Amino acid sequence: MENFLKTDYEHMLDEGNYNVLPIGDYEVIIKDVNRRKAATGNEGIQFQIEVRKDIPEESSLVNSSGRFGGRSFFTTVWNSDRNPDYRFTSLNAIAIACGAADNHIFTDFDDFKKQIVKKPVQVHLTHDVSTFQGEDRVQETVAPWDWEPTNFVI
Repeated sequence: MENFLKTDYEHMLDEGNYNVLPIGDYEVIIKDVNRRKAATGNEGIQFQIEVRKDIPEESSLVNSSGRFGGRSFFTTVWNSDRNPDYRFTSLNAIAIACGAADNHIFTDFDDFKKQIVKKPVQVHLTHDVSTFQGEDRVQETVAPWDWEPTNFVI
């Protein structure tokens, strides 16, 4: 009979493994895309992103040699009064980074989602402070202009 698990104290996860990722450039996969509505009423599009595990030694990337491979984080592009054209600016930049052809028309949100989920891209991750129930928390974020085509084709 095959064993399901053998514990090994030498291979414990590092303490704090789920702290925010360091600021820097990451090769990632877009895992999912969903609409989101904030308590303020602002609507946005949330991206679930996973750091790639298959990146070779490359000094310019934070996640070289799979250092943070498999870690997931979320970032949201908000449609607010300050950003009423988010589809034509922010989402355009993301679609281009995913390889959308020039003048490509996405017929609706589901079409956009279908064409970018599972696409590899490179992002520049930064930190943002968010206040929730009176508590400040640092979280990962990627500005729309910080999405680029991947340098490592799958």
